[in-house]
Amino acid sequence: MSDAAWTGPTMPDGGPGGGTTAGLPGTGVSGVVRRMIAAWAVALVLGAAAWAMAGFGFARLPAPRPLEELSYYPSGRLLAHATLGHAESFADLAWLRAVQYYGEHRRSDMRFARMYHVFEILTSLSPRFVSAYVFGGFALAQEGQDFAHAAQLMTDGLDANPGSGRLAFELGFLYYVKPGGRDLRRAAEYFEQAARQQDAPPSARRFAAYVRQHAGDLSVAYELWREVAQTSENRYLREMAEREMEKIRAAIASGHTEDVQKPLTTPAVVIHPEP
Repeated sequence: MSDAAWTGPTMPDGGPGGGTTAGLPGTGVSGVVRRMIAAWAVALVLGAAAWAMAGFGFARLPAPRPLEELSYYPSGRLLAHATLGHAESFADLAWLRAVQYYGEHRRSDMRFARMYHVFEILTSLSPRFVSAYVFGGFALAQEGQDFAHAAQLMTDGLDANPGSGRLAFELGFLYYVKPGGRDLRRAAEYFEQAARQQDAPPSARRFAAYVRQHAGDLSVAYELWREVAQTSENRYLREMAEREMEKIRAAIASGHTEDVQKPLTTPAVVIHPEP
């Protein structure tokens, strides 16, 4: 056997012992491996670029606002059609989101620009959810300083729940403590509406009488006080109603009706920041 005829042992994988290599002979690196290395290199370069861009954006762009995705939801009436018959389940989620929205802004910037939209979605999905109207209405009026939308939300709630004495009473109270100036006549209307419902708070008729009296509607106030005197199970309230009736009779007889009208102060909302 001549030296030229012997090439050494042939390894199965074409390694250092001789033999052949797949791809480019003599290089020791296959075409597949080269492509993998190139792909990893490109991935590393792109990853580094993405990381740099993310860092730049975090440093330069404004911070995301919590739960602002709610502002992009369609109206509740449109969204109800997309729930496929599960509106109440979606309403439960919307209620949690609404409370979170309120809490986040209550603790941070005290800005509630989208709160009406959030509660409109919730109450459209669940129009019988009285507590949502009440919570949303007072949050809008007090912290949100948006009385128009507060009254709109609760009025919509009363339209959807005309037999709710609780909601009528709360709407009356909203007008009674209206920021910037009480609206006694509107408050009295809703207190009286509440008093006619079976689920009315026990104080509804008394509030109606009190507000009518101090709004100057003495004849209406007298009749409401008389109903309190005749129907209340509380002896103290019956006695109070009789005293107010006597004051109104005396004021009308003397012509000094201002004697039974107290100048009510304008309600002020004082919100203390979180410690």
